[in-house]
Parts: sequence; structure tokens; C-alpha cells
Amino acid sequence: MQQGTWTIRPCPHRTSSLLAQQLGISEITASVLVRRGYSDPEDAKAFLDGEQPLHDPFLLGDMHAAVERVRAAIAAGSRICVHGDYDADGICATALAVLVLREAGADVEWHLPSRFEEGYGVSAATLERLADEGCGLVITVDCGITAVREVAEARMRGLDVIVTDHHRPGDELPDCPIVATRPSTYPFPELCGTGVVYKLGQALLGADADALRRHLDLVGVATIADVVPLVGENRSLAIAGLRALARTQKPGLQALMKVARVDPAAVDAGAVGFRLAPRINAAGRLGHPGAALELLLTNERDEARVLADKLEDLNRDRQAVEERILRAAIDQIEGWPDAKRRRHAYVVWGEDWHEGVIGIVASRLVERYNRPVVLIAGTDALWKGSGRSIPSFDLHGALGACAQLLERFGGHRAAAGLSIVPEFVDAFADAFAAEAEGVLSEDDLAPSTLVDAVLPRGTKLTLDLCAELRRLAPFGLGNPQVTLLAPACEVGDLATVGEGKHLRFRVRRDGFDAGSAIAFGQGGQFDRLRRIGRYDVAFRLEENHWNGTVAPQLVVRRVFDANDRFDELYAWLRSQWAAEHRDATAERIFGELEVEAGGTRRHPLESETFRALLGEPEQLPVAA
Repeated sequence: MQQGTWTIRPCPHRTSSLLAQQLGISEITASVLVRRGYSDPEDAKAFLDGEQPLHDPFLLGDMHAAVERVRAAIAAGSRICVHGDYDADGICATALAVLVLREAGADVEWHLPSRFEEGYGVSAATLERLADEGCGLVITVDCGITAVREVAEARMRGLDVIVTDHHRPGDELPDCPIVATRPSTYPFPELCGTGVVYKLGQALLGADADALRRHLDLVGVATIADVVPLVGENRSLAIAGLRALARTQKPGLQALMKVARVDPAAVDAGAVGFRLAPRINAAGRLGHPGAALELLLTNERDEARVLADKLEDLNRDRQAVEERILRAAIDQIEGWPDAKRRRHAYVVWGEDWHEGVIGIVASRLVERYNRPVVLIAGTDALWKGSGRSIPSFDLHGALGACAQLLERFGGHRAAAGLSIVPEFVDAFADAFAAEAEGVLSEDDLAPSTLVDAVLPRGTKLTLDLCAELRRLAPFGLGNPQVTLLAPACEVGDLATVGEGKHLRFRVRRDGFDAGSAIAFGQGGQFDRLRRIGRYDVAFRLEENHWNGTVAPQLVVRRVFDANDRFDELYAWLRSQWAAEHRDATAERIFGELEVEAGGTRRHPLESETFRALLGEPEQLPVAA
């Protein structure tokens, strides 16, 4: 595991001090908020309270036309079909749309495509079948924005279509009412598919309808599962959704939490993202997504238990298949010639790989190799691929540059899927790598840990600080878990746990015990950390519940070697503080830290100039 580097955003410290005073919070939490863009006290309070306003649903796309069309179909007694997708967002969006339409008095049915038979999106054959069966209106959820030809053919057959979606559109749009985040002038374009359906529900039933509020549990699950930015309207929906999930009356969600060993009273974004969502997704990855949808819609507890057990079995199978493919992919990469391993983006494939899990494996390979990865699984006809990216690389754009080698592709900047003729896979791998070479630098490929705050000397890691930082939850894309940096630490009582996979140790700082630490997946660092030295520890501060006690614990992200010149430079800086005539460089450091006599203590590593001096020892000023 590479150490990589750490970075930190600038912070106007007087602003953070004022924010701390006005909100009654610590300087550390205030500096985190300021660095994340919440320097205004009212904005910061609204963020902490999860009270960002929900926007007018009629600002979203063709909402007026869509509502008129739905109401006309209901009034005419036409059958409405909700056409969803096979992932957690698509399944939750389908469930929510069905429930909302039932509340509105509609005659409603649903259709979810099989990943293995229809594939992603809206199929012309499905719309043809629905038209022949007498369906009057199809509402797509979490899909449809690129179904130009399919919608045109459906309308020729007399089938009305409304598209609701949040994916990136193509150059041409379907000729029907479109309720989508793009293209749209809606103030917050980062909703997931279920979030878009919730806005349709607000427009149909009323923004504050109790019937709609009962289904916020589905919105919360989908918003977290689909990895959309947990800021703005999404943050409000996720917080309200988690509260609704904690007291949900849906037998399916209750049964799902039970098999996943999730305590409803303590459910959080982590429980949704790592325990509930994978089980919902397992249905579409290894079987048919209908089982998960039936679980969310059922009112029968016995049926819910049976369906939850089925998802649990599928998820267990998914984990086994995923591990097998991951090992095979790593072996393949490690066996490549050096020149191929130095590529800035990887394409890895296997003829016998299961297409239902390649997206998860691609994510794990991105974490391991810190570069974009596309994984391709062999199938009977076209091969299917799934890609994941790093923040500095537009995966969807790169696939567009390689479009001449692909049969089909779609998705987002960070995640995308594709279909390809097997004979073109080698050429695609070369073209995709070449595209990445032109965009990504070596620095982009080096692991970098973004730090939210550097702990001043003497800072105590307390349960109160844990609770305060937890107010920034739910964490996810756009609002990651808070990473603190404890500089110049010593490591003691080092031991491996979990069959050597993880490390446990105690952290000492400035001669005092700073707490217990756990470093998941870093067992390979044991020998390095055994040596006597000092380390800069990047970590999340969390509560550790053990044997009836609760204590703060450092959940370690990375351990960096501390700079050997720190003490020398720090001594010089302290001498400059007391000097009658200060060096210009020292003045710049004090200005960046905004320190003043009797004011708040700040660690010099928060100064960009100080960090630059550490990297250039030959320019280090000499203390008088």
C-alpha cells in the first residue's frame, strides 16, 4: 500500500473562529465546515440541522405536462406501467412510483428489465408488448433519457410515455414529457432516480402530502445507495429518509434490516450503503430484480421474510463470485508487462466472468490501483463492461472518445457501462489507455488523502468531539467522512488482528496517549510501523463500543512518515514569533495561520508556506 500524500484546503481562520463562537462548536468542526463551503453561520446551521429547503417540483423539466398526462390517464381509467431499472435506485424508484400512483388512484403495474435478457434501459420489444397488452401510459424511472427511437416507436403504436431520469442525455431527446435533472434549469441537478420520482410525487400529491412522507424511507435508501452527492436537497432527503427508515412500517424493509443485522434505531448511511443496498442490488446482479421490488411493496410479513431470506442468499452468492473475479483480475494485472502496468487506465476482461458483479470489482480495483478501470465480462453475444473512475477523469467522456469501438455505452463521469464486440476489446483497451494518458498526470495517479483539519498540539480527542463531527453526517459523495491529521505521532502496542489483515495500535502525541487506533486492511504495514519513528496519522474519529464501554477511536486512513525537518523549522518559527524583526517568510506563515497573541492555537502544517519549506530544506531559514 502506497503512502501517497495528503493535502488540505485553505481556511480563513478568523472566519472559522467566528463561526465556532456563533454556533457554539469547536474550532476543529468550524474549520471543517468552512473548508467545505459553509462559512456563513446561517448556511452552516442549516447544513448541520439538515434543513436545506426542497425546491419547487414544477421547476424540474416538463413537470406540468407530465402531471397533466398522468392525471388524464387516471381520469380515463388507462393502465399505467412504471418501467424501472435493476439497481437499488431503479428498484426503489419503481416502488415509490407505484405507491405514489396508487395514492393518486391509478391502475398501475410495473416492469423491471433483466440485466441478462433485456440489459440496461428501455427496450423497444418491452414497449411493443405493453402497447399490445393495452397499457395506456408508460412512466420510465431511473432510465429512458436516451430512448429516442424506442419512445418514437411506442408513440406510433399509440402508447404514451413520460421519461423520468437523472442520467446524462444524448444529443437528441425522446419526444415526450421529460422530468429529468438534465437538461433542466432545476436548482439542484444531482438527484438520484428515486429523488426525481419523489419530485413527481410532490407535484401529483402536494409537496407536504403525508402519503408521500411515509415513503421517504425509499428515497433515503436510494439516495445513499446511488452515490449521488449528499449535499443540498439530497442531504435533506437522506436525513429525512434515514429517520423514516428507523421507524418504517414497511414489512419488507423491516425484514431486510433483520437479515442484514441492522438495528433500525441506529441505521445510518453506512448501514444503508454497505448492508441494505448490496442486498437489494443482489437480486438484479445474480437473478431478477423483481424479488427486491416485491419485497419493498409487500404488506405481508410472511412474504417479506421469505423474500428477505432470498436476497440474503443471493448476496452471499454475490460476495463469493465477486471475490473470485477480483482475485482473477488482480492476477491478470500483476502478470502484465511493466509497460502495460504503467498505463494510466486499465481494461481487464474474462470470458467466464459474471456481468452482474463487474461494477463492484471495478470499484475495488480503482481503490487498489488508483486509476480508471473498465472490467469486461464475456457473454453469449456482445460482451458487457462496467467502469469506475477517479475524481480527475471523466469516464463517460473517455468512453465517448472510444465510441467507434463500442456498440453502446452510458452512465456518468464516475461510473459507466458499455457493450462491445469481443474482437474489439484489445483495441478498446489501447484506445482507453491512450485517452487516459492524455488527461492524467503521474500526480493524478498517486494516492492523495484530503485532510479536513490538522490537530493543534494539546488537542484532546473526546466523545464530545465525536458527537460534534457526527452532526455532519450522513457522509458520502460530496460530503465525505471527516479526516483529521495528528502530526508527529508515535505508535505503540502494535499488533495485527483479523488474521493479519488489520492493524491495532495506540497513538502517542507530544508525550501523551492520544487513544486507540484501528487500521483496516493495512496489516501489510506492520513491519514499517514497528520501526522507531514519528508518523503523521490521517484518521476518522469514531465512537468504539466495547464490553459496555464507549471510547473515542482513531479509524486510520493512512499513516505517513513525518518530515524529519519539522522540529527544526518549528523551532525557527517559534523564535520568529518572539523576534523584534520577523523574517518575511515567517510573517507569511503567521498571516496564513491568522495567529495572534492570546488567540486560538493552530498547527503550522495548516500553512501552505510552512509545508513548502518542509519540502525544500535547502531554503530553510537559519534561526539566530
